[in-house]
Amino acid sequence: MDSLNDLLKELEGIKAKQKALNERESSIKEEIKELLKEGGHDKAESLYGTVRLQRRYEKDYGDEIRTMEIKLKEAKKLADDMGDFQLMGFKESIVYMPPKDPF
Repeated sequence: MDSLNDLLKELEGIKAKQKALNERESSIKEEIKELLKEGGHDKAESLYGTVRLQRRYEKDYGDEIRTMEIKLKEAKKLADDMGDFQLMGFKESIVYMPPKDPF
């Protein structure tokens, strides 16, 4: 059990670092986006890499398709609830939950 506790302790540290790094990454990307916009640029290059603004269209397929999507989700939920599905196999993974805050 000691090795399991050691691994869980290390995993806790890694997850905390990942969360902090993801938050910092988002913050940096927002700052870069603002700097590019202020400078009127879509792209910047440096010794550390290249960044560019990427634009994607937001699409609206209309009420008919939106309604079809809702009906599909409802049908899948009903099939799950009724057990009307076929198991194809399973994937196994580890789910990590950080310790509860003692305060």
